[in-house]
Amino acid sequence: MAEPPKTSGLDGSLAPPEREDLIPTRESLLSRLKDWEDRESWQDFFDTYWRLIYGIARKAGLSDAEAQDIVQETVISVARKIEGFKYDPAICSF
Repeated sequence: MAEPPKTSGLDGSLAPPEREDLIPTRESLLSRLKDWEDRESWQDFFDTYWRLIYGIARKAGLSDAEAQDIVQETVISVARKIEGFKYDPAICSF
């Protein structure tokens, strides 16, 4: 019998597929994140990147709960450091 699909626990959607596609970094979104009051942009950032972060954590051998923690810690880290962040696609991407 096949195993039922696993949910992410974040919003009840299915866990990310085995193969993650790269997501182009949107400079406009990153610059909008500097405004902590811009909830729409923060939600857009989370919706865009959580599956990628979660999938990498799971592939590294972390449990579902640990991968969810990594997603949360990553978003918190971005929030803390975004003000001084300067986007340069030649140097960094995520």
